[in-house]
Amino acid sequence: MSGNTKYTIVKLFQYSGNAMNDFAHISAFIKQYRLANQETLQSLSERSQVSRSMIAQIESGQACPTINVLSKLANAMNIRLGELVEPPENQSRIKVFQPNENNIVSKPNHPFVCHHLTHQAGKVPTDFYSFHFTDYGKTDFGANIPGSTKYLWLESGQLTIYHATENITLKAGRMATFNAAIPHRFESKSGSLAKGIFLVTYDNA
Repeated sequence: MSGNTKYTIVKLFQYSGNAMNDFAHISAFIKQYRLANQETLQSLSERSQVSRSMIAQIESGQACPTINVLSKLANAMNIRLGELVEPPENQSRIKVFQPNENNIVSKPNHPFVCHHLTHQAGKVPTDFYSFHFTDYGKTDFGANIPGSTKYLWLESGQLTIYHATENITLKAGRMATFNAAIPHRFESKSGSLAKGIFLVTYDNA
């Protein structure tokens, strides 16, 4: 493979604000993709229309792929070309969030403790929360904006959900979903204290 090809690719990423000095991360990305999806070289070759030997050489770092080859591989892997070629330090693929005192959004000294972990993240704006009760009690939620939906997963205990004229008692290991644009209430009143997570999606945001 000529040096001009690599130069052309590097110039392309410099223009887009992403300097790329080598292709080691592309080799690793493709191989990890295949292993994670239990896909053979032959299978990926057939789907991408890139030769089996070329893919093997890319994975082993022995070949410098052209933009055309990278585009075919990205399409076969159902990802954007940018996701394949962007250096891993710029991708931030995995982010870790955990409950702490700084993300508590519930009232102080209240039996219902709620942590707001992410704020309207993702392609569909979504808020993600974790919660637990420190004692029996209840909490009220006002109406969210129209088009919002709440998904609640109960990890442990049991929880009574009041929604308009309905109410249900949710047991551990089950999920409930409902229109969050209607005021509702959670109550932990018997058995083990409730603990779980819920998220709110905003379809019209």
